[in-house]
Amino acid sequence: MRGFIAIPCAVGVALAGGVLLHPSPVRADATPPPMTLKQAVAFGIAHNAAVIKAQADSEAAGATLAQTRSQTLPLVSGELQSQLNQQSVNASGTFTQIGAQVSPKFSQNTAAVRGDFNGLNLTNIYAARAAKQAYDQANEQLRLTREQTTFDIETAFYAVVQDAELETIARENANYQHALQTVAEVNFRAGKVAGIDQLRAQTAYTFALEQLASASADQQDARENLAQTIGAPMQQQFVLPATVPEPPEPNLDVNVLNSLALVQRPEVAIAVAQLEQAFIAANQVNAPNRPNVSLASAWGNQVSPTNNANFYNACVRAGFPPSACGTGPSHFYEISVVSTWQLPLLDWGSLHAAHNHAREQIESSSVNLVHAKQQALIDVDQAVRRLLVNRSNLALSSQNAVVARQAADIAAAQYRVGIASQTDVSAAQNAYLVAARDLLNAQVAYVLSIAKLKLATGTLTEAV
Repeated sequence: MRGFIAIPCAVGVALAGGVLLHPSPVRADATPPPMTLKQAVAFGIAHNAAVIKAQADSEAAGATLAQTRSQTLPLVSGELQSQLNQQSVNASGTFTQIGAQVSPKFSQNTAAVRGDFNGLNLTNIYAARAAKQAYDQANEQLRLTREQTTFDIETAFYAVVQDAELETIARENANYQHALQTVAEVNFRAGKVAGIDQLRAQTAYTFALEQLASASADQQDARENLAQTIGAPMQQQFVLPATVPEPPEPNLDVNVLNSLALVQRPEVAIAVAQLEQAFIAANQVNAPNRPNVSLASAWGNQVSPTNNANFYNACVRAGFPPSACGTGPSHFYEISVVSTWQLPLLDWGSLHAAHNHAREQIESSSVNLVHAKQQALIDVDQAVRRLLVNRSNLALSSQNAVVARQAADIAAAQYRVGIASQTDVSAAQNAYLVAARDLLNAQVAYVLSIAKLKLATGTLTEAV
């Protein structure tokens, strides 16, 4: 398969427990299998450093959202408590002066289910809403990173394809120049051409070999760059198409594309979330000065062996039969409603400054949203325009390449019979090489312009 490189694997030795170990030779199938473009994109999304960081930021924002949202929801908790106090009592104890007797021992066991709910706490409510907008921004940033990474991978992949095609063109040119050199030598011995033609043919062949070596190195560099982009080992190989594909032209209705971009573009969604967050921040300024209402309840069982023993002894001493001296009730419940409202009488201008800052943030976020929407429309307009230009260039380049190839073949045939000179055939071949490179550039540009249009509408990752 064209464009692959065989890279030998070094075999090392390891010393474990004083014994020299010779690892078995690396098997040929240990090399990662070649990747298609779709596989490279999937691998890059999973291993690219920028995508992994954006994923971590999204997870962190999700954890913050879960924490802040929990403060606005009822909290149900279980309580298990065992209390034991023991102290020595003497005549000079703490309560000797007032004649109070201190129990030297006290024990109490409590088991309860408690519920707490900050039913009206604007500080917590707005904090949860702000965390939700931050989480949305992190998710859209992750999607934006995936879109940009996908486009970078496609660009790098077609750079490999382009360099592989250039290497093929360079190899064809080297073979072509070698054939011309052979013809020049034959014609020189036959006296049909001068010695200068033989030297020119030799120089052209040498230069073609230099171009082939450079093209081969460029292709290998591009492959390693693609492997680095997707986070794969540098030895990773790729399945390259025999020719640059020519995908069908997408729908170029600008109104439809603009509507799609305004809905799908991550940058627009991020700007919307930032504006929502600015409004929330404005409400957070007065949130601490609004009433708070909290509810609390509990139901459980509480037993104090010390109190029960004291009650039993007092009951018996009072003349009641022991059977009548049981223990008191142990089940309990409690319900509480607390409402607080704190108003600052003097805040030294802090609220005024906070309101001014909040208004500036709202204005800035509004401008940023307008800019993001306009940028989306500009990107769509430019992507459509560039796609149309690249499609036209592709058609023209295809025609030029066919004509230039025919002219080069005719010039070579004429040179063999002595009709054309070395200068003529070299000019025809150079014209073909330029036309072939232009065609290749047009093919790659057309493919990437379609990807660029999908990137402009925010649908690139859905299309791969």
